[in-house]
Amino acid sequence: MRAFPVVLPSGSRYWTVIDDDLNVVPVVDHWLRYLRFGRSRAELTTRAHASGAALYLRWCRETGRQWPDAARDLGLFMVWLKYTPSRPPAGEEVLLLGPGAEPARRVVLHQVGGV
Repeated sequence: MRAFPVVLPSGSRYWTVIDDDLNVVPVVDHWLRYLRFGRSRAELTTRAHASGAALYLRWCRETGRQWPDAARDLGLFMVWLKYTPSRPPAGEEVLLLGPGAEPARRVVLHQVGGV
């Protein structure tokens, strides 16, 4: 699963999610098109939402969850985001980190105005 840019014949752009076989994920594509054109969101907003949706769907697939039912386990998704590397090291099995380990992803906060 990954975010993918789409350019329509009119020249308008938005982002969608494609699966590993390069097929558009219909329910996500419908939602992202609605955000972009029905709610007048910016192209980069659909990019951010598409990236998040791709991560969520990848987590659902890797943990054997169906996406509509997985919302009740959203806390586990947040732990997965924090501790699971985006790509395992070459030639190694998937490494699953947990609490107490060095986070695999970090949020970088930028200070504004020297505060």
